[in-house]
Amino acid sequence: MNVKQYAALGLAIMGMASCTTYQQQAGLIGGVAGAAAGAAFGDDSQDVIAGAAAGAALGAGAAAVHENHVRKRDYARYGIPAPEDNPPAGGSGGAPPPPKQESTEYPVAQRTSDPNEVLSPYPPHHRINVEGFKSGQLARDPKNQKIFRIP
Repeated sequence: MNVKQYAALGLAIMGMASCTTYQQQAGLIGGVAGAAAGAAFGDDSQDVIAGAAAGAALGAGAAAVHENHVRKRDYARYGIPAPEDNPPAGGSGGAPPPPKQESTEYPVAQRTSDPNEVLSPYPPHHRINVEGFKSGQLARDPKNQKIFRIP
């Protein structure tokens, strides 16, 4: 490898560090597939490197698109906003908007003396922090992954 190739490899590693774990894994798989294709169909090591770079970029990009789709789906189904939609603690962003789809098929949690906590409608009825949610929104019980409505 020459100096330019080492520099390109270093930049690629630094770029992947800003990705989520899922995007990194997809980028790695894409890079391996691209390198294999470059080795099979290319003439020299430059083709292997180019194939790996293209495969990694496509893999990470496809994973990012998939993650965005999952975030939108979760918001539409459960009213769970994407992490970047949640304001930091003490921020002025306010509560997330209500979910798009209303449903009455989920049980309603029970209020507690703390306005940021509710009792789960599912046994063993433990306390759940619902800070940032509005009345009527859907939330997920972290212990059993069941959905309930905020009172």
